[in-house]
Amino acid sequence: MALRATPTIAICLTAGIAAGIALARPGDEPAPAAATPVAETAPAPTGQNVDGDPDSPYLADGTVPPAAAGGEEAAAPPAAPTAISIEGFAFSSSGSVAAGSPIEVTNLDGADHTLTANNGEFDTGTLGQGQTATISAPSTPGTYEFFCVIHPSMTGQLVVS
Repeated sequence: MALRATPTIAICLTAGIAAGIALARPGDEPAPAAATPVAETAPAPTGQNVDGDPDSPYLADGTVPPAAAGGEEAAAPPAAPTAISIEGFAFSSSGSVAAGSPIEVTNLDGADHTLTANNGEFDTGTLGQGQTATISAPSTPGTYEFFCVIHPSMTGQLVVS
């Protein structure tokens, strides 16, 4: 028996989707009209979360508590990845990279390639033409030899400082 869509089913599905979207966005409340007077209310005690919700990362005054914001010990934003490209059956030089930093590897050749550490510490897996993979530099400074598993004559070095 074939399943047929009827107008009633379509209306119910549309209403259900609209309700789901409305429920998924509880923080979107319309702004009060400019002409409507706003009653003065006492501010919530410092440190109290919005609407008394203990899971909310925001305080009633709209600020983020130091613990949620990371305080003074907030980590620096992640560094932009170092780029290594594979082109003409060769790896581009990456220069020196910081320990643990991201390295974006892009295959610009028509053939599949990998960038694999000789010691197995990092590996992009097989990359087809135009594909990109991100690996992390080893956490220990040093020089790391790598190669292409598919074309072992392709070799390179990663210098981690």
